[in-house]
Amino acid sequence: MAWLLLLAVIIIWFILFLRKKLIFKFSVSPKVLEIKPLKGLKKLNDNLERSLTRSYMENVEERVRRENRLKENEYEWRLLDLKRYFVLTSVLKESPMFSKKVDELWHQMLMFTREYDDFSRKYLGTTLHHSPNVKVESNSDLRGFFDWVYAELFLIRRENIYLYNGFFRHPVHPIIIEDFKNLSEDELINLYFKSDTKYPNTVLALIASMKKTVKKVRDYQKSVIYDRMKKSKSEQKFNSMLVPFLSVSYFHYEEFSSYMSRSNGNSSSCTSCGSGSVSSCNSCSSDNSCASGSSCSSCGGGSD
Repeated sequence: MAWLLLLAVIIIWFILFLRKKLIFKFSVSPKVLEIKPLKGLKKLNDNLERSLTRSYMENVEERVRRENRLKENEYEWRLLDLKRYFVLTSVLKESPMFSKKVDELWHQMLMFTREYDDFSRKYLGTTLHHSPNVKVESNSDLRGFFDWVYAELFLIRRENIYLYNGFFRHPVHPIIIEDFKNLSEDELINLYFKSDTKYPNTVLALIASMKKTVKKVRDYQKSVIYDRMKKSKSEQKFNSMLVPFLSVSYFHYEEFSSYMSRSNGNSSSCTSCGSGSVSSCNSCSSDNSCASGSSCSSCGGGSD
């Protein structure tokens, strides 16, 4: 009898989940990317906007609307998040694409080969290649790091959460946290960022911001551990659930990962979103190679 009750609860939950997905409504999108006040980030954003010509994007929009059934205001939000993704590609050594809906728009941009090549070279100084992801499951370490950097650069709204099927569901690997706590700027750039980026000031500002975040969360973690020693078990459970939603907690530590997680220096830049560590670069294209002087990125499937 108990299993019938459990099955009924699961079915009801699933129906409510599907209903929420189907009735989601996009609000009017902001006219700007809503970037954080990091040094050089506005200049980077302005350069991105100048690199996307009006005629090119009008052709892309026409194609996307013709081939996809979009909700009201959805195209504008997909475009906003694709632009945000392009910002990430300009600073990160690896920049996975974790949204299928945003990736669909990227695919349509690629259909205009000459215009896309002109855009990426004007913006990045090299061609940003797209390589399809063959993995079903996305790499949780890459996704955890992606969410953290995304939160450092941009204001997150419910539409962004919807397009990326949630944020902060995967923990940032403890090794990465320790790296940002202990390593120098040069060492962090070598591991996680493009050493030849056109926007070095933004990279340095981002590193400084991430180091501050590590310190804030470390300090908060200490206070939570201290409070646990004084409070009852029920209060302790509440505290552990509260931490992921605090504004200072862009990522969580191992003791909170079970709650947050679903399951448990050259001129080229590669990303392999389905495998490898955050600092690895070993699966860029179908033949596992990267053309010299190019920037390569791939889809991080399993997120939408």
